[in-house]
Amino acid sequence: MKTQLLVYRKQGCGFTETTDLTIREFSNASAFDASELTVIDLQDENLWNSDHNSDKLLKDHADISSVRQMMALSKKSKCIVLLPQNYIYSHEYGYNYSIGSSAYLKNSPLKNIISNFKESPIGELFSFSMPVCFGESKTNLSDVELSSDFSFAKPLPFGANVILESNASTVTAVLISGAFVATTLMVNNFVELSAIVDAVFPPEVQPALTPDWLDEVEFHDETVQRARVKEIDEQIAALNEEKKGIEKVLSSYRDIKSVLCTKDFDLENNARHLLAEIAEVDETFEDNKEEDFNFSYDDTFYLIEIKGSSRGLKRQHISKAYDHVQIKMDEMEAEGDSRKIKGVLIFASQIELRPEERDPFPEKQISIAQRTEIAVLSTETLLRCYEAHIEGRLTSDAFKETLRQSSGLISPDAFGLHG
Repeated sequence: MKTQLLVYRKQGCGFTETTDLTIREFSNASAFDASELTVIDLQDENLWNSDHNSDKLLKDHADISSVRQMMALSKKSKCIVLLPQNYIYSHEYGYNYSIGSSAYLKNSPLKNIISNFKESPIGELFSFSMPVCFGESKTNLSDVELSSDFSFAKPLPFGANVILESNASTVTAVLISGAFVATTLMVNNFVELSAIVDAVFPPEVQPALTPDWLDEVEFHDETVQRARVKEIDEQIAALNEEKKGIEKVLSSYRDIKSVLCTKDFDLENNARHLLAEIAEVDETFEDNKEEDFNFSYDDTFYLIEIKGSSRGLKRQHISKAYDHVQIKMDEMEAEGDSRKIKGVLIFASQIELRPEERDPFPEKQISIAQRTEIAVLSTETLLRCYEAHIEGRLTSDAFKETLRQSSGLISPDAFGLHG
């Protein structure tokens, strides 16, 4: 049986290509119907890292999504999904202060993360619920014994049928449709894979082999039909590449929007990047534990404080920004620097709530900001300013001039952004 094996990383996958087995990485998959069988191998421990922005997605989710599309487009190819064992799932990506850089902050065994594969980071591969139970078992297939860390929970979802059971009577392989099988059995090599294929797709139900020369015999409009298939395959490949590009753009948008829901180091880095883009200044900044960013424009030195909180704006946030202005003012006066100083506070409030659910900044704190001539921007306003800047609706000079002339809360309207 001509088989395509899809793996996360080809190197070190444990399989060797043969005339009947082609090994491809998820990012380089062929259309399923180019083979009689496609095996989706999710049993690489290195695959199980979350997307940096969402624990509900795999880091490689774009390629998994493309594989799912190919599965949906398949008309005749059989498919087996090799589900993971109890690997360690790395998640909650963020800044690790102990190592001084961003990293995964948590590592959890999959048994603590996954109780239903439909609701897991690979959930899009399945069209209906796929609940599983943790518990090691052994399943005998012809001359091999295969192990499994998970089994499918009973009763099975409507439409799924038992194919294989372990020695402990747990379900280790199910038929999801006439040509789609999922198994929790661990597969290490071609012999074990062949044993599973023979068990779930018995030779007696497979179509009889036909000689290779049969395809060389022309019939009716066969040449036209084959040319159309080739054209469709090329279109699918092109669309998949386009989709990957779009997903990269959407991922970058997600990073930008994270100013709405992050704090500390992540918020500072992201907000600093947006500010530098809008103000058209160098993003390079040496953190001296005072302000979080600064830049100059004409005769004004902009001193930026960036803060985020699961709660609202407090007096201490305004006071800290004002204190930094006073410290910088003393330094500049001692150096004979005659530039004016403008203090700006960028604040992400109630970051666990949707923007429309957040409370307005307290009038008391805004009054303090007005008295101390501190300009306050919510991260929602900063995001809209960035959006307007890249769309050509807000110039860098207009943004900086508005900051310079404003104190207290600055709304989008102050930048000429309505609606």
